[in-house]
Amino acid sequence: MRTFISATVVALLVLSGGNTPVYSQMSKETLQNKSITQVNGFFPRVEGSFVGDPMPVYNEGVFNIFYLNDVRGGSDLGVHAIHLLTSANLYNYQNHSEVIPYVNNVNNPELLLGTGSIIKVGDTWHAWYTAHNENVFPVESVMHATSKDRLHWVKHPQDTILPGDNYRGNDFRDPHVVWVEEKKEYWMLITTRSNGRGIIARYSSTDLKNWQDRGVFFDNDTITSNSNLECPTLVFFNGRWYLSFSDQWPLRLTQYRVADNPEGPWHKLDNYVVDGSGFYAGKLAIKDGRLFVFGWIPTKAGNNDRGNIDWAGNLVVHELTADTKGQLNSIMPRELQKAIKDNRGQVQTILPVKTLKTSTQFGPLHSSIYPSLPRRGELSATVDIPSSGMVMSFGLTDDQVSDATLNVVFNRSKGKVYFFNSPLASINQSNAESWVDIPLGEKINFRVLIQNSIAVFYINDKAAFSTRMYSMPDKPWSISLPQQDSLHAKLQFKEMI
Repeated sequence: MRTFISATVVALLVLSGGNTPVYSQMSKETLQNKSITQVNGFFPRVEGSFVGDPMPVYNEGVFNIFYLNDVRGGSDLGVHAIHLLTSANLYNYQNHSEVIPYVNNVNNPELLLGTGSIIKVGDTWHAWYTAHNENVFPVESVMHATSKDRLHWVKHPQDTILPGDNYRGNDFRDPHVVWVEEKKEYWMLITTRSNGRGIIARYSSTDLKNWQDRGVFFDNDTITSNSNLECPTLVFFNGRWYLSFSDQWPLRLTQYRVADNPEGPWHKLDNYVVDGSGFYAGKLAIKDGRLFVFGWIPTKAGNNDRGNIDWAGNLVVHELTADTKGQLNSIMPRELQKAIKDNRGQVQTILPVKTLKTSTQFGPLHSSIYPSLPRRGELSATVDIPSSGMVMSFGLTDDQVSDATLNVVFNRSKGKVYFFNSPLASINQSNAESWVDIPLGEKINFRVLIQNSIAVFYINDKAAFSTRMYSMPDKPWSISLPQQDSLHAKLQFKEMI
């Protein structure tokens, strides 16, 4: 069907003459953001703002990471302008700041911008993104803008797509546009709702202008069928098609499904996630036949481990590899590994400063205490686990391991790694904040990227596990095993300077 245009959009068209150059009076927060041109780190964000819902595109040797810029307590009515970071090595980033602004008008559909996708066709960049405003109806709609240089965009309000009668007007967002060679057409996947279920709808086009509603593309198969399936992506990788999305509730996991052709049927494999719930809104991107997922690690209210989880935080990137069945493994990107290797920072062997016994409700432990780690670098380790598992506890105070509240548990019997935000002594009575499934043998190899309050574990070249731990920096930490076991571990730290 052809796109329907609301009365509000028609009025905008009359005023704008059709194609609208992007411009607005910049807020003081935007001006501050623009003054910062470089950001370096494993998990970047620009000072004064936070990264939400990345929209990655790889082009001519550079990752272009468009994202929703989150300013907390900003001076504007509008929020979440689309900003751009670029990087060749996923450690050194150039900040291009705002590229597609919201409209700072309480009656405009683009008062708040939402996720979308960016593609390049010929010499033209196309952005399809969400407009959200609870003061208008429909609350959400899909917008189009184009650019020749990624930095200066022209909006095309006449191309707006509205949900119509088939989908819920309050949930019609996160457009992902992809060229499907087999069909010789573009597909647009949209997060929406139908008959009370969270679904992904599909539209198709041959010219990126006229779109036809093709109905439900993917019906909800998660544990809660009414959950919205946010930030979908569709890519062809290693001979298979992969569909990804993040369930808005209750688990908040970036999930994927696998198919032999782009229309499905879609298969849910034994391990169908790319990380735990410390990572959200992951979107897939291809670089030279390699697969990556870009998401964000949330902050917590008050920069406190007990605070509520915020929307947005720091950018995080994993590389994904596939086994023979199509199951994806999350590994540290080769680009980051090279950036670490090339850095002039010192490599030091980490040795315990003392050992002690720790009492817990689930049994006695043998704990090795280590000095505080530098605030940025890579912890690499090989640890023997002869029996049931081990616990890494962070943010220790006065060697009181049993009181430690930031605990990463490697459970061999269950084949899981957990993150608990509760005292180690009574951890068996608590619920884990996040977890990932991974088979664990008698030896665990892992590399941990640490940057201030963030620690991302890459385990056995199989799984990534992202955590936020505000009490970790500048404090001792420990490794604990069941008391009958002896610790055999080789630990090194490469500091980034």
